Amino acid sequence: MKLRDMAGSWALVSGASSGIGREFCVQLAAAGADLVLVARRQELLDELAAELGRRHGVRCAVVAIDLTEPNAPARLKARLDELKIHPRLLVNNAGSGHWGAFSGATPAAYEKMMTLNVVVPTLLSRVFHDDLVANSPSGVINVSSPAVFQPVPYMAAYAASKAALHSLSLALSEEWRSEGIHVQTLVPAPTESEFDARAGAYESQLDSRRDPPATVVARSLAALETGEVLVSTAKGTYQQRFFGALFPAKFVVAKVAEMFRPKKP
Repeated sequence: MKLRDMAGSWALVSGASSGIGREFCVQLAAAGADLVLVARRQELLDELAAELGRRHGVRCAVVAIDLTEPNAPARLKARLDELKIHPRLLVNNAGSGHWGAFSGATPAAYEKMMTLNVVVPTLLSRVFHDDLVANSPSGVINVSSPAVFQPVPYMAAYAASKAALHSLSLALSEEWRSEGIHVQTLVPAPTESEFDARAGAYESQLDSRRDPPATVVARSLAALETGEVLVSTAKGTYQQRFFGALFPAKFVVAKVAEMFRPKKP
């Protein structure tokens, strides 16, 4: 899939109001793509849409919606059908997390998180499948996480949810290849965004450095040209995979827990 071919075609970006999602909109608009901006915060989406339209002359459709609500993916699809918008690129970026003890979040919070991280991208991929086929060569970018390469105590549900999306995404990359749909699984390094604050991040043994979203998105979009199915800007993922596969599970999760356990005052 060539990025230049997106000029005049529609790209749908979830979680478009900030962070990586916002940067996808910025860089896709610079390439001439028309945009469907999806997130909950109407005002931020409207401001971004106006900015991108003014700067790049692209069309922008704003859909302010909570994707964790019942039937939200289907309602989003119906709205775009009304507007006669049929995406050529789907960026499943919206997600949420929880740092800390598993018992520290409510069942309702976990239900929303698992819905947003796993169910929503699964259903969006399904409901827009026919549009992607009709507009092939087309693409899907699923935003994964370095947390998928081993279980993560103190981030247990988040890592599990991203592992499920990671597996789905890689499977679809092969299943949909013959239909002209390129599915990319993106593993970003820790990135400057609202994620840490919303997830309740705390001081631990993990590196506190964060990459700018522009670095992550530029790498992802460049990889559309080369057809890579697994794209990472995170360092050490090979060692993570080797470590998780070679050593006993009890040892692996104990070592990972040391990294993610909150530091004592």
